[in-house]
Amino acid sequence: MANTAVMHKAKEEDILECFLYPKFCYMTDPDAVTEATLSEEIAKYNAEIAQFIVDHIWHCDSLNFRPRTKQAMLLNRILEGSAVEEDYHTLPHIYASLRFDEDIGDEWLTVFLIFRLTKVFNGLIARVVDSDGEFLLIEAANVLPLWASPETCQDRVFIHNGDIHVIRERGTSFPNLLNNINGKPYISKMLEKVQLVLQKRIGIYPDEIQKRKHKTRAFLPEKAASILRLEPRLIAPAIRTICHSDPLERRVCRAMRYFPPEQRTMVNLKMTKCLYAMATHCRYTGDPRTGWNIPPATCSKYNAHVLGVKVACGLEMLVARANEERRKHTKEKSDVSDGAEKLKLNEPAFVAYLARLEANGYFRDLLEGSQERDKLLSTAKEYFLKHATLFDNLTNLHESDAQKVLEAWENIQTNDIEMHAQDETTLSPADSDSWLNVDPAQLEMYLNQQWGNVKDRKLDQESLSLREKVQSFLNQTSGVDGVHFLGEQSMENDVMLDAEDSTRIDFDADVFDSALRGILDLVVPGGEGEFEGSSEGSLGGDDEDKGGDMDKYMRLLDSQLQSQMVKEESAVAAEDKNVADPVEASLRESIEAEAGGSGPAGNLIGGPVRRLMHLQLQSPTTVPPDLQS
Repeated sequence: MANTAVMHKAKEEDILECFLYPKFCYMTDPDAVTEATLSEEIAKYNAEIAQFIVDHIWHCDSLNFRPRTKQAMLLNRILEGSAVEEDYHTLPHIYASLRFDEDIGDEWLTVFLIFRLTKVFNGLIARVVDSDGEFLLIEAANVLPLWASPETCQDRVFIHNGDIHVIRERGTSFPNLLNNINGKPYISKMLEKVQLVLQKRIGIYPDEIQKRKHKTRAFLPEKAASILRLEPRLIAPAIRTICHSDPLERRVCRAMRYFPPEQRTMVNLKMTKCLYAMATHCRYTGDPRTGWNIPPATCSKYNAHVLGVKVACGLEMLVARANEERRKHTKEKSDVSDGAEKLKLNEPAFVAYLARLEANGYFRDLLEGSQERDKLLSTAKEYFLKHATLFDNLTNLHESDAQKVLEAWENIQTNDIEMHAQDETTLSPADSDSWLNVDPAQLEMYLNQQWGNVKDRKLDQESLSLREKVQSFLNQTSGVDGVHFLGEQSMENDVMLDAEDSTRIDFDADVFDSALRGILDLVVPGGEGEFEGSSEGSLGGDDEDKGGDMDKYMRLLDSQLQSQMVKEESAVAAEDKNVADPVEASLRESIEAEAGGSGPAGNLIGGPVRRLMHLQLQSPTTVPPDLQS
């Protein structure tokens, strides 16, 4: 599928991938779709969603759409050594990947934005998947129709005009599938109850964007305060870095070369609630030898001081990391005679390109510096320079978080620090963080809002007697996959009705059984010599005998089974007059006799009632040994 990662690497967790197919991508020749056309469409999408994310602090990655042309994807597959020629890979589209890590709110915000885009732009069809697969259907798992299994829905879920669609037909090309979704949406559109679940999940946006923000105070080094005032989004990498670091990585925080603690100021900080919770529960409070001078825990400014230490140390680690990466790149940089400026501008893409060649055996394990390897390297450089524009789109050229912080640190000026200095009395008060503590009553309320009152349903189920439970099980209809309880999952409207689609098949089990009997002229064997002689006895005969022998046979079985059950109930009632329920007593007695082994009663309680019926139907003239009293 198209969700193959651009880089040839192992699948990462907590990543959302979006694939957007504008109308012109699947209704025209794929070769005619250019990067410029896709870029124009991306500009429209960014203008539409800008109002929602203009000041949003993304937890890890920001939402960034990238064009994918057929030529670029083909080149990427050649570099990765893949020979797969599928429409999913070659159909041009717009791609976006988003790491959301701990904050799943970023994932659902992106889903909300994708749903909105499909409503605004006519013909736009989108797919969203994460490391769990088709997570949209996972969200609506309790109301899905019975046919919607992971096998039937994998890579078949799409978003069109703000609705969820699942393609059930097979053997159709991918462009035709997209055309069918756009031209006949009623065929693939999921049931209304599925749509309502997902609309409820994303319906909290865009109001939820403001509710997820948290304002607090922090006592920060002046340079750190100025950087965060100019680039508020850098608070996210700073907090994630310090929370995910280990003691070895924190050694650079002893000196604090870039953000010394001597000159600090109290400032207001804005972040998401997820980031604030991570910072609050991070136990690191700085190296005592550095000179942070944190007040006692009883002081009202204690939390602001500790938060300032964590944020400053996170920024310090990022700047140190970026400087180390810069030193490595400078050391490993080699002189090239042709196209040096172009390689310099596209260095990240060129490094990724060489890594792919190395992984696919292009250099044949030759030693670095050898003549043969240098020849291969020169050829690879020429090829790269010739197709440099395509490689720009195949590689994520966005700067790392560490590089962004380093550039901000280098660009900050002394007058900027003075301009941003504020008197503590002019600061706004911090927001309450009482939402960090959830008592049992609140937790119960949240669970009931999401899943309903589970406790009441459990009590209702436990109030049923054993007889009622068994009787309820026997009354259910068993299909190929076993018994489905209508109380747990409604089977209504499982088949998608389409007046224009004459290929739909409505399966009637009774009609099928009658037709099968008519074809085979089935006669139930009644004696040991039934099958001796001509085969006409089993597949032929008079019309008057059709069904008559079967009715007699079933009546005989019913009468014997009924008499046996009456006999067992009478025996149990005579032995234990205090037992009010003969069925329950009979089942208990059978379980005790089986001593934990396999038997009719144990199998009945476990689920498969057919085993008990089979044991009695094996010999219609005698009572099975394991049922004899």
